[in-house]
Amino acid sequence: MSISVTTRTLKVEHVIGEAVKQVNVVREINLPVLAKKIESIDTRINNKEHKIIENKVIVEADLLKQIYYVECVTGDVQEYSVPAEKVTEFVHIEGAMPGMEARVNVDIEYCDVEAIDMAGDKNCHCMFQQTCILRIRVKVIEMLEIEVVTGVSGDSVRPTFRTITIENIIGAGEEQHNISDSFIELPRNTKKIKSIDAEIRDVEERVIPGKVIVKGKLHKQIFYVIEPRGEVKEISVDVPFSVFVPVEGAREGAMVTTDIQIEFIDSELVNRNGRKFIRETIVLKVIARVLERLTINIVTAVAGAEVETRTIRVESAVGMGQRQVNILANIFTPEKARKIAKVDAELRDLEGEAIPNKVIVKGVLHKQIFFVSDSDDQLREVSVDEPFTEFIHVDGVRKDDMVDVSGRIEFVNVEAKDTPPTCNWRQTAVLEIRAKVTETDDITVVTEVRGAEEEPEPEPEPECPPGETFDYVVQKGDSLFTIARKFDMSVQAILAENPEITNPNLIFVGQTIRIPCVPMQMG
Repeated sequence: MSISVTTRTLKVEHVIGEAVKQVNVVREINLPVLAKKIESIDTRINNKEHKIIENKVIVEADLLKQIYYVECVTGDVQEYSVPAEKVTEFVHIEGAMPGMEARVNVDIEYCDVEAIDMAGDKNCHCMFQQTCILRIRVKVIEMLEIEVVTGVSGDSVRPTFRTITIENIIGAGEEQHNISDSFIELPRNTKKIKSIDAEIRDVEERVIPGKVIVKGKLHKQIFYVIEPRGEVKEISVDVPFSVFVPVEGAREGAMVTTDIQIEFIDSELVNRNGRKFIRETIVLKVIARVLERLTINIVTAVAGAEVETRTIRVESAVGMGQRQVNILANIFTPEKARKIAKVDAELRDLEGEAIPNKVIVKGVLHKQIFFVSDSDDQLREVSVDEPFTEFIHVDGVRKDDMVDVSGRIEFVNVEAKDTPPTCNWRQTAVLEIRAKVTETDDITVVTEVRGAEEEPEPEPEPECPPGETFDYVVQKGDSLFTIARKFDMSVQAILAENPEITNPNLIFVGQTIRIPCVPMQMG
């Protein structure tokens, strides 16, 4: 018996498993001088790395903190950069194996620093205790190329179909990109470079035929030591970059996901004619994956044939949306300022909640505002957090669907509300917020149809006395005329026993009808 089979090759991300772990990080911190109080603390995660072993993912990251404190003797606000704290955690995911791919997010949910009272402190402290709560979210996936059966035809076979919507991978590629800065000038009394923190911000992607264009900013904080007191100062620099990643099969209009990793940072302090400069070399690895949202019919079972099946767990997009958000706020500096020297801003604590046809996005616009004090012309800092809540419309979203949110700061500015010097300032910020709603589904697919099962020879129909009936199941190609001829009777005789058949030209394969017995051997 011949069977015709049609197939299609799919490339999907097979989800092995995912898990969330909360971690408490408690440390003691020694400030270089006595402090009256902690003015503010700025924390972030850097150098995030992971390694997959059997049934586990090892996650490593640096917890970075900048502590702004009020010096006990002078009352000045000083900055202290705490040495990077290495956090290492194991996250259990059943089925994880080396060679698979993991997506790891490490978020700071809470961080605070409190003074430790020591004998003789007199309201000034050097010893402080830090308590931070981190949330580690890990998803392990396997890139799976699988040939699925999309159609089966033949005698005595009945396929079962299911319509699915998946994100099919068109192609993937990666590119290494080197960033070598022009010289950045530092003060003449700079002694050395203490450390450099870098992160990727404001990523934009565009798909063109055969390529993905990835643009973004490399935000760097350079910490340097000045003479003679050994104070640590900071300067922030944003370096734009643009990378072309070749991806075979990429086409305009396709979806794209990217992963940008900072692989290497090197810095050098250069002295030229008494002026101090820093020169850096940074290497980025940019990975791009181009996807298409594909809706197809697949075969999940075949009656009458032997099949091979496989169950895959895929994450498909329910919908995506974005909106622009304007945040206006009043800002008060703790003392009169002549001007705002600079503003460093970032989005923190972004989270999304799905409700019918909408996503609620909550987050915090965190700002470090550096201002010039009117009293002594010193550069001071104040940190301000602006929480916000926004709605993004996404058709098809249901309550409790999974949501991934992201965002970028398009513009931020702080201007005086009154004539400087003043404590009253006005912030204007423009954000772009994106939401992607997904669902994870276990799908059983047929990967191979090996052949038809042998149909047993029909047993001879038993004799039945006139006036009785027996059941007959309509087969492919049957009509009431052919059935009547097979059992040597008229169509009207069959219709008399089956009054539910109102149209003698309309019967269905698999339908059971009653056949009247006649004085003969049925067969």
